[in-house]
Amino acid sequence: MHLFDRLSLGPAAGIAGARPLGNGALVVQARAARAGNVQVYRGDEVARPDLAQVRIYRDPDEIFRPESLRSFGHKPVTLDHPPEAVTPRTWRGVARGHVGDEVVRDGEFVRIPMLLADSAAIAAVQGGRREISVGYTCDLDWTPGTAPDGSPYDARQTQVIVDHVAIVAQGRAGPDCRIGDADRRLAEAEARAEAAETALAQRDGEVAALRARVPDAAALDALAAERSGLIAQARRILGDAFDPAGLAPEVIRRQAVARLLGDAETAAMSAAAIEGAFRALAADPRHAAPRPFADPLRDALRQRPDASTQAPLTQEAAHAAMVETLRNAWKPAGAR
Repeated sequence: MHLFDRLSLGPAAGIAGARPLGNGALVVQARAARAGNVQVYRGDEVARPDLAQVRIYRDPDEIFRPESLRSFGHKPVTLDHPPEAVTPRTWRGVARGHVGDEVVRDGEFVRIPMLLADSAAIAAVQGGRREISVGYTCDLDWTPGTAPDGSPYDARQTQVIVDHVAIVAQGRAGPDCRIGDADRRLAEAEARAEAAETALAQRDGEVAALRARVPDAAALDALAAERSGLIAQARRILGDAFDPAGLAPEVIRRQAVARLLGDAETAAMSAAAIEGAFRALAADPRHAAPRPFADPLRDALRQRPDASTQAPLTQEAAHAAMVETLRNAWKPAGAR
């Protein structure tokens, strides 16, 4: 993970005492890194866009690890941060000097000597650029804990390796970020949190509105009874075979009215006119759909029970019973 941290070169008077070389180059001593502190990063700066901010502990055991200290030596000094890591391919275009190999611990800081060999970099420092920003890679141990000073943290830096040291204008710490500028990061985090709360409130309002549109049990019962009554009235006109599945009440009424008044007249009628006509026609018994012609003999034969099972006779059994009755009709009643 590539990060940027910023520290000051010191007051302008300190720069005036920097050691110039005979060729015009300038050697400057600077504090390049601090250990034992908790730094706040934006979540998207440490591959955690799900978090507004992340507190990262700079463990002295890692910052002052011999391999980490040695990684400062002979690294390029740049003016502002380059857009990518410094490699032999990009060194010529971005290097304005380099870090010496006398990298030492200075209390809670790492002190480095910087050789500025570029006139623009020398002029920038002498003109008031007071800060440096270290570009480095590291791993993050996402085990939360508490620093010795009591500050809680979310992750801990490990395997710190320096890539370059940039001289930057005050308030900058990387091409697109200001590490250490907590006020700005907190303001951005608060703005994102406020936007998220607003969106959540809008969703809550939509859910409440949708719930209000869902009828309760009593209303559902009333709607079911109303539709059942409507279907019963429609079948008086359209017959028992009428299937209302999937039809809206308006469509059911229009089909019933069209059966009696005709499609041409019904097509010109409004929904209110259809509803009024339906009520009148459904209430008039003369418009009831005709029932199948009753056949008492057929019904009696169908319902004649079998003497052994008391079940209604099938067509074949009824025919056999009729034949048996005719065959024995000449016999006296007691001989049948």
